[in-house]
Amino acid sequence: MKKPYHIRSDFADEAEVCKLDHETFTHEKTVHGHIESSYIKVLEKENALGKEIGDYVSVQFEHLFDHEEREAIVKEVCDQLQKMIRSMNLKPKKILIVGLGNRFITSDALGPEVADDILVTAHYYAHEDRKMLKGTRNVAVIQPGVMGQTGLESFAIVKSVAEEFQPDLIIAVDALATRSVSRINRVIQINNTGIQPGSGVGNHRSALNEDSLGVPVIAIGVATVTSIGAILSEVLEQSQVSVSDVLNELSQREQLDLVVTPKSMDDELKQLVYLVSQSINRFIHPQYLKL
Repeated sequence: MKKPYHIRSDFADEAEVCKLDHETFTHEKTVHGHIESSYIKVLEKENALGKEIGDYVSVQFEHLFDHEEREAIVKEVCDQLQKMIRSMNLKPKKILIVGLGNRFITSDALGPEVADDILVTAHYYAHEDRKMLKGTRNVAVIQPGVMGQTGLESFAIVKSVAEEFQPDLIIAVDALATRSVSRINRVIQINNTGIQPGSGVGNHRSALNEDSLGVPVIAIGVATVTSIGAILSEVLEQSQVSVSDVLNELSQREQLDLVVTPKSMDDELKQLVYLVSQSINRFIHPQYLKL
């Protein structure tokens, strides 16, 4: 007997049980204009979402190419990051930004390209350059690449750098997988439970989280891909066909996990990089950017 087929998703708010009340987590939504924020707090280790205990915030939007909309999204993501560290009781002075992914694959290049646009200050702090320190935090950035490029787990590289740099907080940025075609390049998730590099394409590596690194971790991810199974599921639902029956009976299930990204990915990636990098910069250097 075949096991039930499960559609891959990295987003806490995409689970079907989110539509129902449940004692193992809370779920709230707020809407500001074209931006909808979904806040989930997982309360128990054994929960209906299958997620780690912690906070998960999804910021969903409609427009990428409108300047005013982009600025509103940046503000919302920055505000959510501020709320996240308050809920974690953190006042970080040293922050390590980790840009995960493969810059040579467009749908996986978000992390490295965001890392390129972060305002780095650790070298000024190392040399005590007072002129350059005003209004900033001590920030370092790394781009560990992927195992196929380095031969090393991203975790091993991040762990080594964290032990040397001794940050108060790690912010990891990566591309994620969604189960909804309409959400590709239109939703950003923030959580304080960490991330598994490669999870968006089903290539799970060692997790980056507080337990493994010894440092609090905030993960920021954008939905850049979906799967054939997710697309087929949406089509079947619109046709009022039993989704589970069809997917469970398919013999070539590995084909359902093939990853898909839109042909507009190149242009939209530039806008997504702006949204995430500017949100992080305004979060980590709020006073400096006001000078």
